[in-house]
Amino acid sequence: MNLLSRITNTIRKFVNYTLDFYVYIVLLFVFIVTGYPFLYISIYSISGPAGVGAGFLLFPRDISFYAFSTVLNNVHVLNSFFISVARSTIGPFLGTTISMMVAYALTHKELPGRRFITMYFVLTMYFSAGMIPMYLLIHSLGLTGSFWVYIFPTLMNVFGMLLMRTYIESLPSALEESAYIDGANEMVIFSRIIVPLSTPVISAIFLLSSVMHWNSYTDTLIYNAAHPELYTLQFVLVQMVTTIASGQSDAALSRLMSDPDSIRISTMTARMAMTVITILPISIVYPVLQKHFIKGILLGAVKG
Repeated sequence: MNLLSRITNTIRKFVNYTLDFYVYIVLLFVFIVTGYPFLYISIYSISGPAGVGAGFLLFPRDISFYAFSTVLNNVHVLNSFFISVARSTIGPFLGTTISMMVAYALTHKELPGRRFITMYFVLTMYFSAGMIPMYLLIHSLGLTGSFWVYIFPTLMNVFGMLLMRTYIESLPSALEESAYIDGANEMVIFSRIIVPLSTPVISAIFLLSSVMHWNSYTDTLIYNAAHPELYTLQFVLVQMVTTIASGQSDAALSRLMSDPDSIRISTMTARMAMTVITILPISIVYPVLQKHFIKGILLGAVKG
């Protein structure tokens, strides 16, 4: 019996080790497939003209940071960077604040029309008037050609509001009741009790909103295409990609970047450097807030 148990345990361990081995192999393959494109972009961006023509790159060749200096010294790129940073901080902050206030109000069952208001918000997640009516509305409000066109249309995050409402409803009701007994009003309860306890879900929604704002470029194309001073970093990158895809010369890219010296670098190297600059900030912020993001999504999606 002991021999049979030993054989069974040995077989079980062998199967477990084999499965673990294949799992690690698959994970390694996934890591290479998903990670190498980012590594390739980084390597290409710091490789000189003599090195990038060699095809497959695993290490930098003819290392040169001139592409980064050219892009970062460009006035339009720097301005678009500040525009992207501004909208990725102001927009999420205001949007998360408003969504949190609405979520807190909708947790009160005595609120008149609570069910109707909730359904009204939910319907906007599935139905919209379309691009042209939206443009006409934004134009009639005088937001075209202004920075606030990036902020005001995104002030209400319905998905985030629903997560926040579910999260707040899962908090012990005794906290609010004791605060009411002590004489606290709604604003005091919201700012000193609800908000501090909702840090995980607030961080998650703030991160999602920041990523959305940082990656957005279509609103620039629709509303601010005639205003270069309001271009976002993503829109400048799209312009560079479009210029290369259309087969224009290095001189055309130089005119786009307003830097005659940029002809010393290839169009592909300039695009890679611009891509690294574009993805680097959000890549730094995401790991910092990742633990709050995961916890907030899980706690906000499941009540109880």
